[in-house]
Amino acid sequence: MRRTNRIVIAMITIGSLLCPAVWVSAQEATPKPDLVVDKITLNPSGNIVVEIRNAGPGPLPESAWRSTESYAACFVIMIGVEFVDYATLWAADPDRALRDPGGKLTYESPVKITEPMAVRVWMDITEQVEEANEGNNIKQVLLKPEPPK
Repeated sequence: MRRTNRIVIAMITIGSLLCPAVWVSAQEATPKPDLVVDKITLNPSGNIVVEIRNAGPGPLPESAWRSTESYAACFVIMIGVEFVDYATLWAADPDRALRDPGGKLTYESPVKITEPMAVRVWMDITEQVEEANEGNNIKQVLLKPEPPK
């Protein structure tokens, strides 16, 4: 009986050590989305236009479209160190275009620029989406508006 107890205890111990490894392996196997800013441009009126894509192998989870501001997946547009525009995915992407891998969204900001400026877009600034690559969420470009005709 004592020997049986030792074997059972040993098997439970081994199982408890292996279970976390199996759990982590299963989590890593789940494909994740990857939100990237493909382009930052200006439209003819001088408004900032941002093109965003789900470049990951996995779909964006439904939780990315939460409508509560403090937990919403979002992006910001910055000029210098100043936040000039902010959009949540539930507001900017109500049709869930970014849900599937390869999905794209074009967002036209109400912010206009009239002189050359460095514009930065920071995707998922609140880190609500677990992504395949968290290191590619910021893009910056120098935008030069066309002179008025």
